[in-house]
Amino acid sequence: MNDSRFLTTVLNSLDFTYFGGNTTRFDVKKSYRYDQPFTLVSQITDGPLLLQIGNAGYKVEPGQGLIIPPNTKYEIDMPGPQFVTHWLNLDITLFDHFQLFDFIETPYVTSVDIGNNIGRLQAEITALMNADPIDASTSLYKTAQVKQRMFALLEIVLSVSRYRIGSFEDMRKFQRFQPVFDYMEEHLAEKIKVARLAELMYLSTSHFYKEFKQAFQVSPMQYIQAQRLKKAQYLLATTDLTMGEIANRIGYDHSYPFIRFFKSMYGSSPGKYKKALPRL
Repeated sequence: MNDSRFLTTVLNSLDFTYFGGNTTRFDVKKSYRYDQPFTLVSQITDGPLLLQIGNAGYKVEPGQGLIIPPNTKYEIDMPGPQFVTHWLNLDITLFDHFQLFDFIETPYVTSVDIGNNIGRLQAEITALMNADPIDASTSLYKTAQVKQRMFALLEIVLSVSRYRIGSFEDMRKFQRFQPVFDYMEEHLAEKIKVARLAELMYLSTSHFYKEFKQAFQVSPMQYIQAQRLKKAQYLLATTDLTMGEIANRIGYDHSYPFIRFFKSMYGSSPGKYKKALPRL
């Protein structure tokens, strides 16, 4: 496939999912710990705040922006009496299943100029999403306005990002294995056999296993387990389903083996994960 056709495919696969947006004031001086299965894009005002991600620490001054990729563990501390965050939670995906941040490296903290643009778009998107539609045509027009601003937000993110080495080639790999990823997503609640995945690629089981591992550095079953964990995190963050219902949706008959699986993969129980999910 030539580059023009491939870029068309990438464009058509690009998708946004909006989870929420608001302005939140924090005025209780304590540490806040987060790990969310979606992207946080925010502008901080009335700060500052201290951001800790892994071993790296950042001081975020009023006006600066935050861009936190999904499934990033981070901690917020308040050196002052309060801070205010104007935030959006969203997903930006390619080829239905892959986060934009699989392909790019983005600074967690932006300049004030970028932060101001984030704050403006956050306010406009939140206002549009919270407005009551008058009729169907108005709703469609507002949808177009939200999409326009989502693309403007994407442009901002990309303007401060750099592409990971080999990311363009990785996109081609993901596209080639698209039927496999679609099947995995549709059958996470069932037992998935590697032989069936190999059939989708018209390969022998051994050949498919080798190609998959060479392409993604994990075995097909390791990848499936990682996707089950991601779906469980998403359901914990966005629904009020019981542990048993979530277990059923990712291939477990009962809550106990699901809880054991989640703890072995993530390091803490799904109950603790859900309790630590208030949005910034």
